[in-house]
Amino acid sequence: MKSSLVCITLAIGIAGAGACSPPDAGRPDLEARAFLQVVTAEDARPAGGRALGTLVTTAHHARPALRVAAVRALGRLERPAVLQHIAPLLDDVDPGVRMEAANALAQSVHRGSGEPALGPLLARLAREDVPAVRGAVARSLGRLRLEAPERRQVAATLEALSHGPDRGFSPEDQLEGVALGMESLMRSLRGAPRPPAVQARLREIAMYGRSGTDESATAGRIRTVALLAYAGPGLAEEEMETFLSDGDPAVRRVAAARLGALPPSQRHALLDRALGDPSAQVRLEATRALGIPPLTTDACLRLRTASDSDADTGVRLMALDGLGQPCPDGAASVALLERIAAELAGGVAGAWHAPAHALVALATLEPRRTLPLLPPFVAHANGFVRVYAAQAATLANALPAVRALATDPDANVRAAALTGLAALEGRDADTALVRVAATDDAPQVLLAVAAALEGTGLRTEALDAALATVQRLGDVRAETLRDPRVALLALVETVGEADDAARLEPFLRDFDVAVAERAARVLEAWTGKPYLAAPRGAQPLPLPGVEDLHAMDGGAVVLRMARGGEIRIRLRPWEAPSNAFRLYSMVRAGALDGLTFHRVVPNFVIQGGSPGANEYAGHGAFTRDEVGLDVQWRGTVGVSTRGRDTGDGQIYVNLVDDVRLDHDYTILGVVTSGMDVVDAVLEGDVILGAEWVPGG
Repeated sequence: MKSSLVCITLAIGIAGAGACSPPDAGRPDLEARAFLQVVTAEDARPAGGRALGTLVTTAHHARPALRVAAVRALGRLERPAVLQHIAPLLDDVDPGVRMEAANALAQSVHRGSGEPALGPLLARLAREDVPAVRGAVARSLGRLRLEAPERRQVAATLEALSHGPDRGFSPEDQLEGVALGMESLMRSLRGAPRPPAVQARLREIAMYGRSGTDESATAGRIRTVALLAYAGPGLAEEEMETFLSDGDPAVRRVAAARLGALPPSQRHALLDRALGDPSAQVRLEATRALGIPPLTTDACLRLRTASDSDADTGVRLMALDGLGQPCPDGAASVALLERIAAELAGGVAGAWHAPAHALVALATLEPRRTLPLLPPFVAHANGFVRVYAAQAATLANALPAVRALATDPDANVRAAALTGLAALEGRDADTALVRVAATDDAPQVLLAVAAALEGTGLRTEALDAALATVQRLGDVRAETLRDPRVALLALVETVGEADDAARLEPFLRDFDVAVAERAARVLEAWTGKPYLAAPRGAQPLPLPGVEDLHAMDGGAVVLRMARGGEIRIRLRPWEAPSNAFRLYSMVRAGALDGLTFHRVVPNFVIQGGSPGANEYAGHGAFTRDEVGLDVQWRGTVGVSTRGRDTGDGQIYVNLVDDVRLDHDYTILGVVTSGMDVVDAVLEGDVILGAEWVPGG
């Protein structure tokens, strides 16, 4: 395999065209091998040399699929210098290549000024006649970071692109791109005045296809995205009535999410409609709006009703959280919270979510009333429940319970309790916190401790503990331990001084780039002298082979949930090969079996697959971002990151159309069945088993 790949590199690279022929020349998988050479070059994140040459040369390959892969890879480098190599592909004969080139052009300037990409995109638009390509160009234009004059030019262009020849709507595949571009444009304004023509047109697009009897799925998405962009901070009362009656629940959800912006006097009838909606996502947004302070007697009554009787657990939990604020008729809310919290001791096995949320809400309102209810939570077998116990105990000033939980075997519980201990004891907790910093290896615990020790007087002890742990975690050589190591170095900066420089200098050569760079900044802050980070670099994860690509293309990941049901995920190996291969490999190795969905954010995402059941514990090495034209629609499966190129083996599933995540987060697959199971996932739900089903 390796020798064949070298031959392909020479065959399509700059320096050695035609230098050799692989043993299997002419076989159908030749294109897949060339594709993998693009993947390998892209994985190196090259600034020059042979790897960059491979991408540039392949961008002019005879096969459109390889040109697509190469130009997409060039954009993913996010280096404005490669714009010169991308721009010519805007004139490619293949529409798919032109679409990818438009997106790649915007991605190449994603983190800086978009001005260099503006001219080429506008020029392409002037001679483009394929609606889908015009839509891709519109989407790219909308997300460029521009100064006010150029932004006005883009706004006018997008408004014009939304019209068809008869001043109606442009073709659907063009209009979708226009709506996405307008949404990006409006979000980039950050409070600046909205272009009036675009704002007016967005309202019209938000009605697109509404009266049709055979409405396409795309029409509903177009309306949803347009309403997201149009609504901004809120909608007028009469507009609310219109959009809350839309036939698409996604549109109704977006409207319901703006209920809180209306004056309380205008919310009443609209809340009735939204709270009675058949879609739990719409009811959840209405319930969220009910919890906006100050709570009225009517809002409290509605929250109590929802917390006790709504058919959806997520809505009930949102209502309980809302009741953690003072109500005019406070006694009724306190009594309900007490009753629900007490259900943990004698309730149904596993049904802990409502009691836990009720406990924390009660601790916020009436801390003393919480104390008799704490013991079963503190002693509960489920670590997620004990996290809520730590939060409630902190709010109730139950110091003995907090101290007990600070030594819990579950790292998530320890992190919550140690944060509470620092809040309750102040600097008196520092001795215990330093001891934890020296001995604990859990990322979330170390992050909590590093934050709590800021300003400590135990400078020498904290310095010794932090440096020892940064080294100990570094010996593991796991990139996903980056966050606690960097946080501890931030603590080192505050407790150390120039005389300690020799102890920190070895970290300039750490395997992790971020750790080495942070060490350099600390040394410069201490000494006033420049230091050069010289990281050794981490060992990259293996990339797929030809057989792996074909296998991933013809099967599915199936997650069997402990509470019942299956989630079936079709991977996208040709769009996100390294991340799809990682999940494929983890599933086949049993690495997800018994793990959880630890994060559930209503009407946003569920996230899971962490070996530590939290956002900071990942699976060793990082994978790079593989963003592209894919949109983060409901049901797409993405890669959890905490910065560029920091995929940690965790995944998330979009519960709604999360277009604001586009171009920053990788999509590695899509749920093809089991979205009802996804919607029912609760915090802490266990993945009983994950399997790869060939041909699924």
